[in-house]
Amino acid sequence: MANSNSSSAEPLARYREQLPQVRREFALHADHVEVRARWALGRRYRNVVRLEDLSGRTTTLLIRNKLVKKAIAFGSLAVGAAVVLALPGYAPGVRAFAPAGWSVAVICFGVAAITWRKTPFIRFLRTDGRPGLDIGRAGPEAAAFESFVDQVRRAIRQRR
Repeated sequence: MANSNSSSAEPLARYREQLPQVRREFALHADHVEVRARWALGRRYRNVVRLEDLSGRTTTLLIRNKLVKKAIAFGSLAVGAAVVLALPGYAPGVRAFAPAGWSVAVICFGVAAITWRKTPFIRFLRTDGRPGLDIGRAGPEAAAFESFVDQVRRAIRQRR
């Protein structure tokens, strides 16, 4: 994926993808797709994928969010800590932290539940067969996903 300056022309189509930790906006232009990402912790990212670098071949992926495993692991540790800290024999000041462990566990398992479902992605392959552009069906514009993917496919064909 090559980084370059985007033209100031209005895009042919736009699609917004929303995952728990990142929001991405795809802008399809006549010769490239501009991807802008905003991460939940404030980081921003911009990339331009030239349509001539894409082969038009796609693969479909079902991807579970990376937060699931982390949330389950951290939530399990929080449950363990809450159980151990609630045991008799600990000082009352230490035992007071047990409810905090349960609170952290509830939050973690809530995050795991929200991110459990696998998200369908279409991966456009580059001409050399490597991944070139991934677009996920996620967020409030998910209904426009197929339409946007079809527009990208048509734009790639027109560049050939």
